[in-house]
Amino acid sequence: MHYGWVIVAAGVVAGACGYGTYYAFTLFYIELVAEFGWSGTAVSGAMSLGMMAYGFFGLAMGWCADRFGPRRTVFAGGIIFGIGTALGAWIEALWHLYALYGGITAVGMGAAWAPLVATVSRWFEARRGLAIGITVLGGSIGVFLIAPLAEALIAARGWREAYLWLGLITGGLMAGSALLLYRDPADRGLRPYGAGTAAPPQTTAAATGLSPPAGLASIARRFLFWHMSLAFGLWWFAGAIVYIQIAPFLVEKGFDTSFAALALMLFGAGNCVGRIAMGLLSDHIGGARAYRLSMLIAAVAMSCLALTEGPVGLLAAALAVGFGFGGALPQITTIAVELFGTAAIGVLMGAVLALVGLVGAAGPLAGGMIYDAVQTYAPAFHLGAAVFLLSLALSYGLRR
Repeated sequence: MHYGWVIVAAGVVAGACGYGTYYAFTLFYIELVAEFGWSGTAVSGAMSLGMMAYGFFGLAMGWCADRFGPRRTVFAGGIIFGIGTALGAWIEALWHLYALYGGITAVGMGAAWAPLVATVSRWFEARRGLAIGITVLGGSIGVFLIAPLAEALIAARGWREAYLWLGLITGGLMAGSALLLYRDPADRGLRPYGAGTAAPPQTTAAATGLSPPAGLASIARRFLFWHMSLAFGLWWFAGAIVYIQIAPFLVEKGFDTSFAALALMLFGAGNCVGRIAMGLLSDHIGGARAYRLSMLIAAVAMSCLALTEGPVGLLAAALAVGFGFGGALPQITTIAVELFGTAAIGVLMGAVLALVGLVGAAGPLAGGMIYDAVQTYAPAFHLGAAVFLLSLALSYGLRR
């Protein structure tokens, strides 16, 4: 077995720990509002700040992965993330929540994506879309596994101990998986998977007539980079409304938190299937086409989620939104590599993450403000569907 697949497996574990715990915030959201009486806008604002901070720390972590290697970067990120999550047990004031999600936890989360997808991109020439799809699958697996764990811990021990145990477990696993990472195949005397046997990609940076960017300054001078980051930021804006506010949205409809956890699990399951299916499909039809199909599915399903009242329909809609939202994620890296190459892939993906986080952070905040204004989350979910379609439209400009 080529060691590249071990790199992929390590990325799955690290992503599952980071994103699974981060997405479980929707379950803590209910507890925090109930205990402290904070408004939906105030609690959502903490996650919005966290998403912006996570994006900018992702830029730093991407640079660190290029400079110091992914092993050191992800190991340090895992330790920091575990500490930040565990400190949630001592939240007493609103600023504590903002300090954790916008500070310590965000630093650790910066290592859960950009260093991983950058490393995998270097290890694969053939089947790169599939490899990236499996790597980012970790986030979906984490939702599927950690959401019920968090629900069980909250029910049995309270939300404070739930934060503590999640920090210890996920931080330790994330740091442990980092020990398997190597920056380049040459570090183990290997060539990238498929090197010398795969057909040359037709949409690489060379094929587009663009010279590979040498660093962040070179990347930032290209309008295509800003266009691409905006399109992906709108994807995150809409998706964040779902994974942050789906639990209070379903409670508003009259369901209990167990049903909300089940819906979040199905959202995660849809993410799993979407990331693999669309990652595999992108190897055949290209990243941009796979991205557009994912956005269309997510937009239709999100409107259905807002309009449906029955439990079966709601669960099916959550599954479908997860499929579309998750199916787009591998294409972020695939499209970036197709357009810019892998010469500075760590800092490239970190920069993309920073801008995506900046745009996407407005999603939960917009949802909280809409609820405070009209006392229902349904308009926020319709807004998310429209934003998915806007991201789809912008993706037509992502070409040479």
